[in-house]
Amino acid sequence: MRRQCEELHTRRREYIASLDDRALRDPILWAGDRGPVRLPRWQAMVHCANHGTQHRSEIAAMLTDLGHSPGDLDFILYCRDQAQA
Repeated sequence: MRRQCEELHTRRREYIASLDDRALRDPILWAGDRGPVRLPRWQAMVHCANHGTQHRSEIAAMLTDLGHSPGDLDFILYCRDQAQA
């Protein structure tokens, strides 16, 4: 499982690194409540990041139920650890 997560993390970082200003402004189709909406790619990415933070407490509860520490969710510490690795 860890290897899969690391591979996904690597692919995601490579994708993000490949985006230039033009690619971030390019419109993408987003499935809105009233049908598809065109949004600049950067706005869709920000929405995904913000949406993910809304679920931190649910994820913390699941991790606790599985015997892990919710402290494992500290993204800043994770990034620091990855940078030092």
